[in-house]
Amino acid sequence: MRAKERIYTIFARLTPFAYRRVIKQQLVYAGIKESVEIWLGGATALGLLFAISISIIPFALYQRFELLYLLGGIAGFLFVEFLFYLLLYFKVEDRTRRIEEVLPDALQLIAANLRAGMTPYQALKLSARKEFGPFKEEMDHATALALGTESFSEVLLKISKRVKSDMLERALKLFTTAMHSGGHLAQLLEELSKDIAETRGLKKELVTNTRTYTMFILFTIVIGTPLLLAIAIHFVDVISEMQTANTVGFGMAFLAGEVAITSDFLLKVSIVLLTVTSILASMLIGVIQEGKSSYGLRYALFIMFGSFTVFFIVKRLITGFFG
Repeated sequence: MRAKERIYTIFARLTPFAYRRVIKQQLVYAGIKESVEIWLGGATALGLLFAISISIIPFALYQRFELLYLLGGIAGFLFVEFLFYLLLYFKVEDRTRRIEEVLPDALQLIAANLRAGMTPYQALKLSARKEFGPFKEEMDHATALALGTESFSEVLLKISKRVKSDMLERALKLFTTAMHSGGHLAQLLEELSKDIAETRGLKKELVTNTRTYTMFILFTIVIGTPLLLAIAIHFVDVISEMQTANTVGFGMAFLAGEVAITSDFLLKVSIVLLTVTSILASMLIGVIQEGKSSYGLRYALFIMFGSFTVFFIVKRLITGFFG
């Protein structure tokens, strides 16, 4: 295991220091206790292996090496790195979502403990319930640190450095400010809990109201675009066959000119177009649902798979029916 860790550390050091620092913070946000060297080293090693495979396999098959193979290897390495980063990003977003969902209930429980006469430290410690999931881990971590030399308010603010949530950060700042000012802490937490619950309710209602737009986008990308592209390819094939057989006539003289676009070229264009539109559509869905374009990338592969499936099925059906 130590040899494996040393190898991963060497691979991790091949990446820029700034990128390692970003990944390290993302690992903290995701609640992953694995070191950045092990995680990033594994991703880099897999990316290099993928890049070497893309570069070497064509050479082994065709006994020649081209610059395109090297560019493909570099693209493969970057794709693997990007894929690992996306997986980490989705873990961060999922953990943030789970914490924000239980935050109103946690604040209500802390407020109830404060009304029962507990100190803020005791109220937070006894509110760490198992059903709160990752937020329980953060509360346990904060109460454990508070037993040391750091003040309780400083420990609370450090939770926001371990969870990527503006909502939680604002709640903790209000909590610590009320502690220092000597205000009605329990009442403040109850009102804050209600505001957060109302905000999340409005957000869910907004997503429900915009579901029609999401369905329209999916229909356009998964059904409409592949259908039109398949018809366009078949149309070009028909015109090319008519010109080859010299049967263009009977009022169709406008088709007698040479067709510069071939069906093979249009097929390549269709593949690129479906790929790009699927990615853009998934990003747009992410903006509609969560206000973040990167959040929608989790749907990109599914949309891409659906659009390509419809495209090739329709293309085959048209060819078989009209061919």
